[in-house]
Amino acid sequence: MKNRRLAPNHVVVFDALKKAGRPVTAYELIDLLRPVGISAPPTVYRALNRLIADGLAHKLESTSAYVACAHAHSNDSVPVFEICDSCGGAHEFADADIGDHLFRRASEHGFTVSRMAIEIHGTCARCR
Repeated sequence: MKNRRLAPNHVVVFDALKKAGRPVTAYELIDLLRPVGISAPPTVYRALNRLIADGLAHKLESTSAYVACAHAHSNDSVPVFEICDSCGGAHEFADADIGDHLFRRASEHGFTVSRMAIEIHGTCARCR
């Protein structure tokens, strides 16, 4: 996580993301933020991009939704998301062993990794 001061709009977006407690799309965030005066998509997308760059949020690529980061990641750990296809909830954990393996394999193929996250879809215990 970078140590930069967040602008007020970024703080408001981050707080809304944490309070949502589940993955939300940018437009769902806009609906949540409308009562506090944030309704412009570019404002929300700028804030989300900043939060991601600072390690405070993640974008779930498979669902185009955003989540607040559950914990700090080290350089060798990879965030892994278990995403429930029934309720849409997501659980995040980090795994250094998976990260180690994947970084090593990429390196063997001459590939330089810029970022990595793993998304696993299924059914959570609550929905099962």
